[in-house]
Amino acid sequence: MKRYRFLSWHTFFLLALVALSVQGCLGIGGSSSNQNFKQVNTSTGSHIGINNGNQALYKGKIYFTQNRNLFVVDGNRNITQLTKNADVRDPAISPNGKWIAFVERFTNYADLIIMSTDNGPWHTIIGGGGHFYANSGGFIQNDFYWVGQPSWSPDSSHLLFLSDFQKNFDWANLGGDFAAAPFVDLQVFSISINHPPYNGAQAKAASQIVAYADYGDGGNRDPMYRPKNPNQIIYTHYTYDKTGTTQYIQLYLENPNAIAANPGKYSPGIEGSGLDPAVALTPTSVESMQPDFSPDGNSIAYIRRIDSTHSGLYVMSTPTASVTSNPNDPTAVKAALVPYAKSSLIVSGQFISQPVWSPDGKQIAYLSYTNSEFDIWLANVSVDPKTGVYKMSGSPVQLTQGGVDADSRPFWTA
Repeated sequence: MKRYRFLSWHTFFLLALVALSVQGCLGIGGSSSNQNFKQVNTSTGSHIGINNGNQALYKGKIYFTQNRNLFVVDGNRNITQLTKNADVRDPAISPNGKWIAFVERFTNYADLIIMSTDNGPWHTIIGGGGHFYANSGGFIQNDFYWVGQPSWSPDSSHLLFLSDFQKNFDWANLGGDFAAAPFVDLQVFSISINHPPYNGAQAKAASQIVAYADYGDGGNRDPMYRPKNPNQIIYTHYTYDKTGTTQYIQLYLENPNAIAANPGKYSPGIEGSGLDPAVALTPTSVESMQPDFSPDGNSIAYIRRIDSTHSGLYVMSTPTASVTSNPNDPTAVKAALVPYAKSSLIVSGQFISQPVWSPDGKQIAYLSYTNSEFDIWLANVSVDPKTGVYKMSGSPVQLTQGGVDADSRPFWTA
């Protein structure tokens, strides 16, 4: 019998952070030793250092979390704490600038929250709370749900998010290894923000499945819409090969309406078990993850694992829009992989993660592991208009000191 791994949301990140904590320090271009860091005390007794040097100039606002509290730092290096005494993660600002979406996590579930960007009251979009119960076979199940990584539609009316809404999907009819197995892998859903709150079964009914996961390897991560394009989303897809022994981590591009528009055509399963509504942008031979579209949607920053101890921040062009029209056509599959071969390496190091573009497309912020902590760094980038190749100007600059939460995506807005 094949063996498939499946981890809960919190277990997945706990293992990841433990692995990171036992590694050495990062060696990359640039140093924070001579920088001027303004120390800011938080309401929970920790501190954050903000680089006041001229090299750390940027425009807009960067949202991030430290010790599960939400902060925002502006281009003048003024920092504001927005939440306290709540486990907050993955902030995302709506394109119209009115709302901050984020996740609040609890012991057995998470809620999807929005609040106004002027730090107004919280509004629960999805409440993940539930209860434990015995099913017809006497086995204990529950209807608690995890949600994570919200991302806004271009018109600010819907949110993409991750969830295990289908964890109690009945696999028994598939037989074999799948009989009665829980489907805990995270999938991508979409929900309107216009008629909350949704709780439990109501949230499941109000949500639309957007991207399926494959059984047994953690599902999907990092969903986001292509800017100004409601017909394309990108995400990281985790799966095993058909033998159940080799892991694939790839970037996928998809029409978010493909599943709803083709009922019965696509379904969750295992790698290669059926048609997929998405097309791969990166090959199975490398591990690629954490994509972020440039403001114009024409480029993608992402993380690629270089070897067992190093990763890199890369930029590639976005494939032609036609590749998502027929994602299973061999011509489209081949065309979708073309930009990857021309990817530009921006910076590499021991642990580089969570890239996010500046609103003007001239900088990329990312997390880097330095001096036993993750902090936000800035890279100035430029593109050759003839070749489309990106490169970094100068050396990366450390923006924060004191550590930020590495498993929570930062967000950069105007």
